Amino acid sequence: MAKVLVVEDNQANQRLMSMLLNSMGHEVVCATTGEEGWNQVQAVDYDLVLMDMYLPGLDGFELCKRIKAASGGRTRVVAVTALAMPGDRKKVMESGCDGYFSKPISLSDFRSRVQDILQGHSDE
Repeated sequence: MAKVLVVEDNQANQRLMSMLLNSMGHEVVCATTGEEGWNQVQAVDYDLVLMDMYLPGLDGFELCKRIKAASGGRTRVVAVTALAMPGDRKKVMESGCDGYFSKPISLSDFRSRVQDILQGHSDE
């Protein structure tokens, strides 16, 4: 069982990811803003952070950099974003993310990709 933080300002997306992760046996905590996510990461050692990149206030790009620096790169960070233009995935991965899910989330591969990322495999 992994400790997973979901940082997402859309409540429906937050509930969907929480439901899927809980069904996989993971412990899930949710945050609605980048600042809330940062506060959570400073208080708890998460195995995985799934986050939107365009959050109000502290965005996902800066949050990813902070998480990676604070954890020495141990915490796996995956972008869950509507960014779908050519080059967006590269920009997200260059920010330090270990994986990339485009919205809407594909339920068929969510579970296997999350497991792969938790096992240390990059999603590139």
